[in-house]
Formats: sequence, C-alpha cells, structure tokens
Amino acid sequence: MKRIKVFVMILYIMFVVEILGAWSNTPKAKETAAFTVAIKPQMIIEENEAAAAELAARVEYANIKAQERIKNNEYYANINEEEEKERDHRLEKERQRKERIRKKKREERRILERIVEAEAGDQDLKGRILVANVIMNRVKSKHFPNTIKAVVFAHRQFSPIQNGRYYRVTVSQKTKKAVKKALEGKDYSNGALYFMCRSASSPSNVAWFDRALKKIKTYGCHEFFR
Repeated sequence: MKRIKVFVMILYIMFVVEILGAWSNTPKAKETAAFTVAIKPQMIIEENEAAAAELAARVEYANIKAQERIKNNEYYANINEEEEKERDHRLEKERQRKERIRKKKREERRILERIVEAEAGDQDLKGRILVANVIMNRVKSKHFPNTIKAVVFAHRQFSPIQNGRYYRVTVSQKTKKAVKKALEGKDYSNGALYFMCRSASSPSNVAWFDRALKKIKTYGCHEFFR
C-alpha cells in the first residue's frame, strides 16, 4: 500500500513539471519575457533624460543667481561710489570752512597787531596788552561790532585809521607778543571799552570822555574808560 502511494506521488510531481515546462514554451510567456527585456533600456533612457533636464535646470538657476549677484555687486558698487563722492564732498567743504576760519583769524590777528602798534607802539608790554584788551572787549560787547576788523574800522573810532598811521607802522615783536597774550586771555582792562591819550587828544574829545564815560584806570600815557 505504501508503495502505491509513493508511486502516485511521483507521477503527480512529474505531471506538474511537465505542465510548467509546457507553459514556459508558449508564445505568451515568450512575449512577456521579451517585453521585460525591452522595457529596461527605455526606462534607463527616460531616467537619463530626466537627470539631464534637472541638471540643465540647476545650471540655469545657478546662472540666474550669478547674474543677480553681479547686478547686486554693480548696484552696491555704484552706491559706494556715490557715498564716497558725497563723503569727499563733505570733507572738502569742511576743509574749506576750516581754512576760511583760519584765514579770518590770521587777518583779525594782523589787524589787531597793527592797531596796537599804531596806538601803543611806544608803551611797554602791559600798555600794549591793555589797548588790545579794549578792542577785544568791544568785540564781546553787544554795543559794538562782533569782529576785530569791524571794531577797528568803525567810523571815527581810532585816530590811526583816520590819519593813516595804521597803514605805515611796522609791527614789532613786542606788539606781537602783547597781542598773543591778549588773545590767550591776559586782561588788565577791568572791562574798559575806551581809551585816550589826553596829551594827544583834542579838547572836545577830552571833554566828551570826561563827561560821558567812567574812568577806570590810567596806565602809561593812556586813560581807560567804560
């Protein structure tokens, strides 16, 4: 009985193997296998084309970004150039302003030296400083012009301007020293705004000084008033 079962099992297995072998030789099976072989190269081509398209898109994007960076660099370069020009312009204006101030100070100093020499060139250092003090007090006063030039050249204020002595004097080193000290703050004047040399003034001028002003002090040949 066992032998019969084994024999039947062997026949069944042989039958199945035969059926499978016959199926693999059918046209449909061959067609399926051929399709499987044919589809692989086509998929590879499509994948390569997709990769190439993606690479081209990345290259184009990179080019666009590069152009944007170039434009931005040009834009900021132009801005920096304009800012640099503006800065240079401001610096030049400031340089010119400072130069005008220095030039004005030099001119004012020369005027002060010349009027002190003309008014007090025969006085000692303190006497010259006092004359410079009076002129600087006028510059600071609201009742007189606010520059040395305007004070000195005001109408009929200083006789050396009227008689021309101002233009003829040679400024000495002592006068330059006196003016320097006055400009640095040395002041003996007690706020005096006027001075006169009594012996060299006309009677009418002397009378006006004595009548209209308050005498503060006398030093050298000068009397000082306010």
